[in-house]
Amino acid sequence: MNRINLIVIIIMVAVIGFTMYSLVSMGHVPVIKVQATVTLTDDRPVVRIVELRHEEMNSLQSPKGDSKVGFPAVEAKAIVNRAKMSYWAAQEYHGNGTYNFIIGFPRGTAPEAGDRVMVIVRVVNEKGRTLTQDMKEEEV
Repeated sequence: MNRINLIVIIIMVAVIGFTMYSLVSMGHVPVIKVQATVTLTDDRPVVRIVELRHEEMNSLQSPKGDSKVGFPAVEAKAIVNRAKMSYWAAQEYHGNGTYNFIIGFPRGTAPEAGDRVMVIVRVVNEKGRTLTQDMKEEEV
């Protein structure tokens, strides 16, 4: 093995090592995990937030923007201190059932200890109009 090949191999190992270290040591970001149920009562949906959990998730896995799901849908959003908005999380509406969401935040809007967070889950029809919603507010 000549000297040039050895230098190239050393550089490649260093770059791969640095990349792997960066990915493994990437920070965690706050997310809110929400579980909501939808039941039909008199042919109208009723949504209820069953569980809210404030967690941290690897920043590579956390939501990076609003959901691209169309209408009808079940949507979830968080508002921090009545001022900063999360990304929209959404799933296709399929009637009765349990809907699970992971709500992510743009830079600078994530909740911190002591912040108040209001989570809104709503069912919207094919025109995007809200049919029903539920809200919960808690301190982080």
